[in-house]
Amino acid sequence: MADRGDGDRRHGADQPRVVGLGADQRAAGGDVMSSSGGSGTVAPPEGYAAIGPADAPRLVRQRHVRRGWVGIGVLAIVLAALGAATLFRAVGPSQEYLAVARDVPVGAQVVSDDLRIVRLNSSPGLSPVPIDQVDRVVGRYAAVSLTAGTLLSMEQLTDQQVPGPGEQLVAIGVSRDRLPGRTLRAGDPVLLVATSAQGAAPDEQPRTFDARVHDLQDADGRGADLVVVSLLVAERDGAVVASLAAAGQLTVVLVPEAGP
Repeated sequence: MADRGDGDRRHGADQPRVVGLGADQRAAGGDVMSSSGGSGTVAPPEGYAAIGPADAPRLVRQRHVRRGWVGIGVLAIVLAALGAATLFRAVGPSQEYLAVARDVPVGAQVVSDDLRIVRLNSSPGLSPVPIDQVDRVVGRYAAVSLTAGTLLSMEQLTDQQVPGPGEQLVAIGVSRDRLPGRTLRAGDPVLLVATSAQGAAPDEQPRTFDARVHDLQDADGRGADLVVVSLLVAERDGAVVASLAAAGQLTVVLVPEAGP
């Protein structure tokens, strides 16, 4: 009997224990996992982290874009595009024009070596000669002195040779106090008055010469008060006018245009 009892006990020891939900549970490592108190919290096994309760799901609010701001942005883009297009039309694309490559004296015939090509945007305030009109330029005469590096315009050229028949072109240096108060312009009729030398008695009837202004410019490097005036005079007067001008004995008088 004892053997049977011992066998039953051994047999009973080998049977698995069924533990209720309310009882303490022992983990494989020997730790006790308590479920008492009805909390439902079970201690995690050794080596595992406890996982807390899951957070409640968050509601993601959709951002509402104001249509007014979108419209303002679109309008700004459209206005910027229109402004750029208007500026491009106003300035215009760059084109090739003629410029003066070297100094050309008044009355000289223009040759191809006197010209060079420049590229620039057209402007309402400029009237340069386009490259396709170069044939109209070469062979004409400089109506005024052409300065290297400047744009060329048709107003600076003439078909008539200067000086014409029976004329001479004389360039004289005149101080500003011997010029009219109004700035002289090309084409102005003037009267050249010969003055006496310094210290000499003035002539009762000074000599005069008819002339026409062809060009004038400041005398660079010769003094700020000196102006170089190119004059068209009669062929018989050219030498005398040049001599008086060299001696500083000429005064320029502006006269009205002769009537028909």
